[in-house]
Amino acid sequence: MKKILFVGAGMAALVAAEKLGRSGKYEVTVLEKNARENISYDWHDDVNRAAFEKNGLPMPLEGTYFVKRNWTFIPPSESVEVTLDIPEEELDLSIERRKLAQQYISRAEDVVDFRFSTQADSLIFEGDRVVGVRAGEEKFYADLVVDNSGAMSKLRAQLPEDSGVTKQPNDDEIFVAYRAFMKSADGAPSPKNTNRAYLKHLGETGISWSILDPSGSVNVLIGRVGSLPKETFIGAFRALKASNPNISDEIVRGGIICKIPIRHPLSRMVADGYVAIGDSAFMTIPMIGSGIQNSIDAACILADVILKNDSPLKQALWEYQVRYYLEKGADHMGVDVLKRWLLSAYPKDLDWLFEKGVVGEKEMEAGATGQLVKLSFSDLLSKLKKGISRLPLLLKLNGVIQKSARAAKIGRRIPKTFDEKAVCRWQRRVESLYR
Repeated sequence: MKKILFVGAGMAALVAAEKLGRSGKYEVTVLEKNARENISYDWHDDVNRAAFEKNGLPMPLEGTYFVKRNWTFIPPSESVEVTLDIPEEELDLSIERRKLAQQYISRAEDVVDFRFSTQADSLIFEGDRVVGVRAGEEKFYADLVVDNSGAMSKLRAQLPEDSGVTKQPNDDEIFVAYRAFMKSADGAPSPKNTNRAYLKHLGETGISWSILDPSGSVNVLIGRVGSLPKETFIGAFRALKASNPNISDEIVRGGIICKIPIRHPLSRMVADGYVAIGDSAFMTIPMIGSGIQNSIDAACILADVILKNDSPLKQALWEYQVRYYLEKGADHMGVDVLKRWLLSAYPKDLDWLFEKGVVGEKEMEAGATGQLVKLSFSDLLSKLKKGISRLPLLLKLNGVIQKSARAAKIGRRIPKTFDEKAVCRWQRRVESLYR
């Protein structure tokens, strides 16, 4: 294998491309649809600082990040607030995405051929094997195509049916979100809790948030599952402003709508000549949609597997998916189960769970960081004391948490070596959990 082609200059592509290019074994090319100055999103996202040291990567440049403050979660009625208490040294870093991407491009330019303003339109096949991509009138041939082009990847959708790779996510697996930084309203007091996330905001299937940025602007997100109609957005923005009077109507930056996967990772990430990574493989935390750290981890796994096995065939690439599932993907399967239940729950039930302390800091911290929410028998007994009058709801919540644990267990039972029949059986078990 000599040529490796990445589609999309996401963080996963940038990290893996540099590692492979620096090995001296491969010709590595990255195609990116945007101009260099416009790559990635112009906002910041959260990454645990340990991800950089763990993977031997440089920290973001000084001035391009700050320490994220603790989240405050608010149920639909806004009757109570649950604020996490993560020690400052363990808090995530909130990093400017565009500046981090540009930093990593600069690092890799001597060993990677970057083609900006180049939109990949379609895959090129020989039989069922991917051998390159078309971009306008150009054809780029490669032994391996790594797809980092996003949740709605049109390249992934072109794979053969028998590849076993999911072509497109369902509507309830996509978060359609408006994101903008608004100027702080003149004379408005600063909120006591600066990072406020509203769960099932206005009783709708989604979240909104208001975060006071260190720059003084207010980081606003309004997201709903499947779609974000104009009237839904207007109503949510008005309600968010009413609860957070420091939000003005003036946009400082951002103000765009994007689609983010909020589901378990792909149950098949590889095909002959093809690998999905990052949002193309749905590598976000299902509860909050954050994915940079997962992408960085996956990129290092993929580079290791390619260097070790030196083959573009799915049998050799399968190790990449196995390692990702054992490290992260299995737990995210479990978090997806809980997330789906939370989004389908009645707002009044969520209100009661928060008001009674049944869902508290411990549970919200686990879900927000992509970890399983665990409930032992003693935990259940303790929670029963808080609300015996709502025993059916507590038992339902317990059942969901148990199903979440089963989902993670199934994820960890991924076949360790590639056998088509065994992999298909495992995939069917995975997908049946979410029907």
